Amino acid sequence: MPEIPSIPTNRHEFESWCLSNNIKAIVAGSSDTNSTWIGKRMSLAEFLNQYDRHGIAFCDVFWVMSRDGLETIEPPEGTDTYFPTKENGYPDILFRPDLSTARLLSWHEATVAVNGTYHLQNGAPVPISPRNILKAQVDRAAGLGIETKFATEFEFYVMNGTPETLRGNGYALNPLSSRPYTYHVYRSSMDQEFLSRWSEHLGNAGVYVESLNPETGPGQYEINTRYTDAMAAGDEAFMYKNAIKELAALDGKTASFMALPRAAWAGSSCHLHQSLWSTLTGDPLFAEESRDLRLSKTGANYIAGVLATLQEFAPLYWPTINSYRRARPYSWAATTQTWGYDNRSTALRVVGEDRHSFRLENRMGGADVNPYIAIAASLAGGLYGIENKLDAPAHYPGDAYADPSLKKLPQNLGTALNLFEESAIAREYLGDDFVNHYTAMKRSEIAQAEAHVSDWEVTTYIETA
Repeated sequence: MPEIPSIPTNRHEFESWCLSNNIKAIVAGSSDTNSTWIGKRMSLAEFLNQYDRHGIAFCDVFWVMSRDGLETIEPPEGTDTYFPTKENGYPDILFRPDLSTARLLSWHEATVAVNGTYHLQNGAPVPISPRNILKAQVDRAAGLGIETKFATEFEFYVMNGTPETLRGNGYALNPLSSRPYTYHVYRSSMDQEFLSRWSEHLGNAGVYVESLNPETGPGQYEINTRYTDAMAAGDEAFMYKNAIKELAALDGKTASFMALPRAAWAGSSCHLHQSLWSTLTGDPLFAEESRDLRLSKTGANYIAGVLATLQEFAPLYWPTINSYRRARPYSWAATTQTWGYDNRSTALRVVGEDRHSFRLENRMGGADVNPYIAIAASLAGGLYGIENKLDAPAHYPGDAYADPSLKKLPQNLGTALNLFEESAIAREYLGDDFVNHYTAMKRSEIAQAEAHVSDWEVTTYIETA
């Protein structure tokens, strides 16, 4: 990737850089619970004015808006943790921009995006903010002398027609290709015009794209990014998921990170590659320092913790009702609570060519994850294993899909939420505020789905009932 001039992080140097590069607009904001980019487009002068004063005010109602924006979710009766409500009048919270996150959005005119943190008016971080949840795990790891590095792999579909077009035709999905082209150079050559252009825009935004290739489904692609520290990995993945959707729409297309848009298609995943490094020496901690490449005690503890929390953290990796439709045998998706060496039938895969590349690939997540939350879940699970010195069970060497004795992962969002809500580990590492809010938001989604009459019900029962 060509070297992109970095945007200064010092406030006055940032202003000078923007002026010299004719930057007119700043998009300031971050992620809500569902990974929607919540932000405000501002002039450079107004952005700097509010940056210098107290931050940028947002009404806290966005934390409790349903995905379709038509409902506000009420907290369960008796909730005593942070939860925006109409009784409190939905007051302002303050967004504090972090200039180290500034990225050039070259697909828009003279625009820079700046991420940051949401704070309550008393100065405390908003305890349900996904970015704040990840920051808490990073800080906890640092307290143990550990830095974690992550790289993400996301799959997504590209369909002909803008989102507005799809809404108008009843979501008759028309993928760019009519058949799968896994790794086919032919398919990527046919799509090279927009794939290269999209990759270049992501590069301008500071995302190191290692590869972008066709995948198993018709019109499905995978993007692989370079590893970096956990916070930067979350920021990058959050930004490029939104960027790809914007770039597609500007090209008259729709890009979707839905886990399974059609039952007959391949599911779209989010694989999280992660490794452990000493904050004191910079040495890798995941493998032993020996001639034979094998897990260190710390690495084994980390894997044991991630594995032990897959059940309870399932709704963080599989956040939607649709997520669970992807988890099918021989779908490349995780279905069992297992780990293995270079084994793609298990939920966790250990892979690497040497001590510095030795890492864990968490294969559970769907492409519909909130990147901050998924990375935080994997990191929290690993830290739980390290802090409690958990022993990893024996790795699974065979076909995990074919063994009925293996422990299955939750089959639906409702079951997963019950485990998550009751999880002492989730409450210790992620906080009561987050657990209660996340559970309430997802249960409201289930209620919406249960009240919906599907096309299948109509076609099956309209004549026969």
